[in-house]
Amino acid sequence: MKTITTTLSGGALSLLILAGCATDPSNDPHTGGFFGGVRGLSSGDYDARQQILDEQRGESLNQLRALREEGDYLEDQRAMKADDVAAQRRQLASLKARNRALANRINQLKSSKAMTERQTAELRRKQQQLTGNIQQFETQLERGQLTAAQADAKRLSLERQYDAIKDL
Repeated sequence: MKTITTTLSGGALSLLILAGCATDPSNDPHTGGFFGGVRGLSSGDYDARQQILDEQRGESLNQLRALREEGDYLEDQRAMKADDVAAQRRQLASLKARNRALANRINQLKSSKAMTERQTAELRRKQQQLTGNIQQFETQLERGQLTAAQADAKRLSLERQYDAIKDL
């Protein structure tokens, strides 16, 4: 009986030792206590855990590099967009300045046109007055109402009136 008990105890002990030798990467050295630490060292749990942590660190560093590259790319894109916006704003400012100059030119032409229209109206009024005076002179000549001296004086007056209009 002693042999069976010894064999069973030895078998159970062997199973426990084998179980202790199997690696368990989730084994945390902070929670295992002394015996858990000894088991973690002897079974390679700590080395496996360290390898997993190193792999996670490598992945994190790769992700960080990728994020930095993406950040640099996005910053370059933002700078290009800012340059494009600045160029558009400069072109818009130029267009606005040219539009203001055009509006000023239109206002000058309007003013000039208004002045020309006033001058034209005044010229037309004086020309119509001259036409009326010429017709009146012609009527007086046909009716014989003027002497030769009066006719000469009237004609000279009409010519001066004409010269005054012509010089406007």
